[in-house]
Amino acid sequence: MMTAKVVEDKIVLLQKTLFPSGNRYAISNSGLAVCLDKKLKLIIYGNLTESGEFINAKLIPFPDFISPKSLCIVGNHIILGGENDHTFYQNINSHELVVAFSIEDEKFTFVEMPFKENDKCIDDLLVDGCIVTAVDNTVYPKYLILYDFQNPCDPKLVESFNLPENGTHESIHKGTRNQNYLALTSTSFGMNGFGVFINLFKHGDYSNYIRLSQGKGWSKEEDKKKEQEWHAWRDILLLPNKDRMLISCGDEGVGIYTIDNNLFKLDDNEDSESVQYFNPWGKALIKILLPPNNEDHVILIFEQGSEENPIFTYSMERTSDLLESADNSEGIVELDDYSEFYDLIDPFENHGDSQFCEACQESPCMCSDRERTSTVYDY
Repeated sequence: MMTAKVVEDKIVLLQKTLFPSGNRYAISNSGLAVCLDKKLKLIIYGNLTESGEFINAKLIPFPDFISPKSLCIVGNHIILGGENDHTFYQNINSHELVVAFSIEDEKFTFVEMPFKENDKCIDDLLVDGCIVTAVDNTVYPKYLILYDFQNPCDPKLVESFNLPENGTHESIHKGTRNQNYLALTSTSFGMNGFGVFINLFKHGDYSNYIRLSQGKGWSKEEDKKKEQEWHAWRDILLLPNKDRMLISCGDEGVGIYTIDNNLFKLDDNEDSESVQYFNPWGKALIKILLPPNNEDHVILIFEQGSEENPIFTYSMERTSDLLESADNSEGIVELDDYSEFYDLIDPFENHGDSQFCEACQESPCMCSDRERTSTVYDY
């Protein structure tokens, strides 16, 4: 992986490191970096220096009691979410699990789980200060579970909420949160076709929500009946301290959605037509990131090249300029483009022989491999 740091409004490339890309990972403000290597079944962690070097690397084999799917960092603790490997011993009696690993003590702590159904799993962890939101993504009903990690050695279950059901065989791909809102993007597929959904919630109220949705039938005739334009929603980001959400939309660039608090309802809450699209870069936008310790900019990741040899480039944009340009329907000037360093951030590494999915008609697939769209960035 190529490391970099943000200096003012520029991205300064540093050096390549041994920290493996293509895996789910988290990086804290202090420079603690952690990733899950599912192929080798290892938790890899260490420290990123100011020069971009990955040092003090340590390897921990996946513990017998959990198959980790997600992670985040709180202080000097690594929080893992996943599923029980059907090894029930000690005080473990749940199929879905959240555990905390203390780097200082080198031991795991089990976190209380309110649900113990079969075939359940924690697929995403969203962190905001000491509050960690666990997203249960396997088999309906699905849940949000909130934990207080103010004392990471003794985490507390705060409360849990049922999530609304959007469609058949629904799978949650990505979560994002800011000070006031939480958003989840998901896909579903069934006899009537394929759907993509974004649900927006206010913190503390997960019964009322805003839904953005779109669908495809299995035939062109069915698509014509729906008379709906398809947008390639891929990634979402709630901007800090704003009522705006950014959506990566492939060749359409970025979608910008302004949250209307009057639309949070139990039903009749569809608002996908309010998303505004524009693409002054002329490239397919696939991912949107917040730079570390910087709420005034966003990093946009673009995909170019062929399906066999994709090239990933990036641009760093000032958020205020991005929103103003969208409001005025004007293009913005692209910043430095480092195409030769396409492996700086490669969220789709190890994607297999083909990126194209027949089910969702997207490349890369959005319906089968959540790892491609739900990498956790804990800045």
